Amino acid sequence: MEKICLDFEAALDFLRGDPGTIEKLMYYADREDICITSMTLMHLYETVSRQDAVGAFAANVTILPFDKKAAQVTTKLMNELREHGESVQITDSLLTAGVCIANDALIYMKSPTRYAKIKGLKKV
Repeated sequence: MEKICLDFEAALDFLRGDPGTIEKLMYYADREDICITSMTLMHLYETVSRQDAVGAFAANVTILPFDKKAAQVTTKLMNELREHGESVQITDSLLTAGVCIANDALIYMKSPTRYAKIKGLKKV
């Protein structure tokens, strides 16, 4: 069973009832471990007015932490981007990518361009 990690936009679309996102996640839910990062969970609690919906969602997915391994992977990603001449800022996308790579999780995202320059990130 593989881990499928939703980025913030994908998780928000699911909570908003987006039919395409729901259909895709229902397909994966029977086959894979659906995850979000701890940062995504924080942003959902910050953004969604129905805290009970966020809590119920969080209870049914795996929460991947930003831990020591994710910090090391994220730092490596930042250094690689700098080596290729990119201006690097710590963003939610970069942190999410680091957590996904550290946990060998595929990412399910709404905006692929946000992750386009990150090497080693496996996408759904």
